[in-house]
Amino acid sequence: MNTPLRLCICLLAVSLLPQAWAQTREGPLADLGEQLAGYGIQPHVQFWSLSMKNLDTGPRPHSFGNSGDLFIGADINLGPLAGLDSSTVHIEETLFILDQGTGQPTSRNWQGAAGSYFAGAPIHNDITSNQLSLLTVEHQWLDGRLDLHVGRTNARRYFYIYNCDTVVTCNDPIIDASTGVLPPPYGAWGGYLKYQVNPSLYVHAGVFESNPMDYLKKRNGLDFSTEDASGTSVLLGLGSKPGDDTTQYELNAYFNTARQVDPLTGASDHGTAGAFFKFRQTLWRANLQGLQVFGSLSAAADDKQPFSHFAEAGLTYLAPFDRPQDKLNVKASYLRVNPHQLAFQQRLRTDNNGNPRLGERDVYALEANAHVALSRNLSIEPSVQYLINPDNFYNPGARELSGNGFVVGLQVMLDVGSLLGL
Repeated sequence: MNTPLRLCICLLAVSLLPQAWAQTREGPLADLGEQLAGYGIQPHVQFWSLSMKNLDTGPRPHSFGNSGDLFIGADINLGPLAGLDSSTVHIEETLFILDQGTGQPTSRNWQGAAGSYFAGAPIHNDITSNQLSLLTVEHQWLDGRLDLHVGRTNARRYFYIYNCDTVVTCNDPIIDASTGVLPPPYGAWGGYLKYQVNPSLYVHAGVFESNPMDYLKKRNGLDFSTEDASGTSVLLGLGSKPGDDTTQYELNAYFNTARQVDPLTGASDHGTAGAFFKFRQTLWRANLQGLQVFGSLSAAADDKQPFSHFAEAGLTYLAPFDRPQDKLNVKASYLRVNPHQLAFQQRLRTDNNGNPRLGERDVYALEANAHVALSRNLSIEPSVQYLINPDNFYNPGARELSGNGFVVGLQVMLDVGSLLGL
């Protein structure tokens, strides 16, 4: 029996188990949790681990990668502690544990083994042991309609980027490759402002330091200087989120001031721009069950970027088998590779005595994934992708073009704080 079929059978077996848990605070530290809550302090501890394996695609098929993160943080309401109503301090430290196949350069690690963007992107390349991910002050005015965050943070915390309703394999190549924004564990100086125009309409904007060198030099997020910053990422947009929390639309534009280098010619210019649109719409609800549609459309404005545009559409079935915390998803994704990126990969291949053929511009991915709550505090998200015309973005010097094939993944999420009663 092949691996994708085994994964589907195991998912079906687990999903048939009943599901009902109390929502009260429980655990050995429940009393401490209540005391902290009385002071306006809400700690959180989350352990996430993502495992990926490319079964028959990429430069090195049958490779395995794992990225494990322990998020430790707190939201501190300054009203009870300091009399500063509507002000909150947010802090989070990320510990990178159980990593396998992560690191730079990508060609020697999991992403290089998988080759293509769709296969390699879910695992981010953590190269140090820990990172200060978040240290911000939030203040609200106008009864919460105007919301400001300032400090060390990441744009992905505020803009509607992760609309897949699952953590596993929810990525956007335009955002990843062109905005100058690193993955969410990596914070930099930034500010974000949101204004709620009416109960369902909002506008927002953010300005964030783009500083990949902070990551590459393993500074753990503790060097607050901007000396090595490559530029600034500016994002602004508007969105609609009516009373139903499962429905949301958001359109954003970005401008990245960092110098952009053409991979083929070496020509460079300052700045690049683009836009991304994300949505999730509830189509049908019956008690806890429901059906939703979600989608993305992103575009980059210049041919120095590796990808020109990205589109994705999918369906989510809520509460399958009468399990209110579970979800089933199917989606199809499309990515267009820029001509200069393809020619750059072709040149590296031929210089390495590899296949001289130009790769395909149009890349596709078909995927089925799920969110399965095994207990109140433990969830898993299995994923099966089938890639068509995969690129070699993460390993452009590979001698052969990657073939169509399967990539499987498993995201494990344990709410350690809730388990302890915090």
